[in-house]
Amino acid sequence: MPLPKADWEIKLEQLRATNEELQRRKADAEKDRELFRDLYNKASSYATQVTKENDELHSRVSLAETQVRDGLAMIRATYDARMRKLEGEVARLEGLNALLTAKDLKTQGDAVRRRAAEGTELRGDNQKLRAELAELRLDYGRMERLLEQLGEQELEELSEQEEEVKHQLEGLSSPVSSIAATQVTSKSVETLVS
Repeated sequence: MPLPKADWEIKLEQLRATNEELQRRKADAEKDRELFRDLYNKASSYATQVTKENDELHSRVSLAETQVRDGLAMIRATYDARMRKLEGEVARLEGLNALLTAKDLKTQGDAVRRRAAEGTELRGDNQKLRAELAELRLDYGRMERLLEQLGEQELEELSEQEEEVKHQLEGLSSPVSSIAATQVTSKSVETLVS
């Protein structure tokens, strides 16, 4: 049975009001979807940036560790080679000194005086070389300690930077959880984003 005109107009007004309410809700839902899409994109971009920085810090830590390890090995090898060379030179000069001293003992007169002069000179050279060797050993120890300190400092600085990045990542998770507190379920966000 057809509705009277007054009932029909009331029904039409109700339907229009319902339609307007649904249109308003749809517009609000679209605004929310855009907001969540924007927030999601920002969070994703920030997470990508933080991950990139974290990877860069890891590579710097790895490089610093390698440089410290290789630098120490290279310095040790250099100083070891120099010490061996100087020890060889000291041994050679001591042998030469012993040979000349023995030869001078066998000869008398001017040879003795000459031998004494050369022996003194050789002993002086020997003492200089020993002093230089001792100084090189001290330098080697100082350089080794310095390199270790520099390596530890750089590793500490990189660790601090890594901690800051972790704190930033933890800070990123807080805004995302507060967005979830706006009573929009993850299913509705997925539906809106897609």
